[in-house]
Amino acid sequence: MYMGSTWEWKSRNYLPYVSAEEATNALKELLPKASAIYPDIIKAWTFAGARAGLRAMPPLTPHGSLPLLGCINDLFDGNHTCKYWLFGGLGSRGLLYHGWLGKLMAQAVLLGNEDVIPSQLTSWRRRRRS
Repeated sequence: MYMGSTWEWKSRNYLPYVSAEEATNALKELLPKASAIYPDIIKAWTFAGARAGLRAMPPLTPHGSLPLLGCINDLFDGNHTCKYWLFGGLGSRGLLYHGWLGKLMAQAVLLGNEDVIPSQLTSWRRRRRS
């Protein structure tokens, strides 16, 4: 069973393996939250280990960190008919917004028109590369 994730801003560990100390700290943070939902977790489950991962975050905009949606053909072949699409950067709110964003993306793909996607979610296209 997977319990959740923690947020370690200053971690330089880019591997999926964590130290015993990191695993213990994660367990101390997550177990009380999990037991609030499932009180028997402390008695019913044995801790088997922890793993680390990275979450890709979109650039910060005036509206905050927004998901990245839209056609990316110009990054590959410059074709005017959209063949390649981007759906990413959902971050920690992916579970909350995936259905709505998926519906928007499906409409855009079926119509071949990314204009049905709110401009805030395609603003990454207008950012200048530094």
